[in-house]
Amino acid sequence: VLPENIILGNGAIELIYLFARSMGPGKALIVQPTFNEYERALKLYGWDVVHHVLTAADNFTINPEALAAAIKTEKPQAVFLCNPNNPTGRVYSKDFIREMLEHSAPEISWFLDESFMDFSDESGSLTLVKEAKQAVFILKSLTKFYALPGLRIGYGVGVTPIIAKMEGFKEPWTINALGLIAATGVYDEKDYAKQTKTYIQGERQRVFRALNQIESLKVYPSGADFHLCQLLQGTVAEMQIALEKEGMSLRTCEDFIGLDHSYFRIAIKKEADNTKLLTFLKNWRNE
Repeated sequence: VLPENIILGNGAIELIYLFARSMGPGKALIVQPTFNEYERALKLYGWDVVHHVLTAADNFTINPEALAAAIKTEKPQAVFLCNPNNPTGRVYSKDFIREMLEHSAPEISWFLDESFMDFSDESGSLTLVKEAKQAVFILKSLTKFYALPGLRIGYGVGVTPIIAKMEGFKEPWTINALGLIAATGVYDEKDYAKQTKTYIQGERQRVFRALNQIESLKVYPSGADFHLCQLLQGTVAEMQIALEKEGMSLRTCEDFIGLDHSYFRIAIKKEADNTKLLTFLKNWRNE
């Protein structure tokens, strides 16, 4: 990747807003349910936003033909796709993304958020920046996988015209010195990366199997460090109150397009913490 294809941000969030500000306004299609900040940023800078909403019946998985048809009908200037997706955890291979690009018009820009990609088995889509006929921008976060949230550092990789536009709208001095030092050093931590990925993937499978045994829940497969669940009995609000009394919490999901008050997301944490949560979920309302 050449320097002119990289842009740094004060966390990945700055680059979401910077893309919206520099590339628009226009029409954007967002694959939902997903991270809410895409729509907030786009609407702030005058974009028209349309949604391609995936459903529980399809396990929140993209149907390539349906998405291609939606893009053809809506004719957006940009398509936003989070991969692995927040909050569903669904992850797509580079070959799948390439197929999506091949079936869309060359004038469409693709915003691919890979902030959680390091947790998955997939390698990401960086090579598509050069391979694709479309203008591709890929968002990367260092704060999640490398546990650096307070340092506020993220980056994006994209075709030169997109990066040049974003740099032209970027405010000065948004990158702090400590964040920059961390960004230049984290990829040297090979052992940490290997150990973290191995742990997350193994623990994620263990948690998934345990959740799958709880009759009052439906859990969705994930390629990230969290699982989306649906509560089939009782209410998430009621469960959240009980959880907080035990010193735990979860992410309610009623504010995501395509989800409602019955959905929640849990993170993959330390084994003991995960076991404590699993025990609670198994016994809740059975006591």
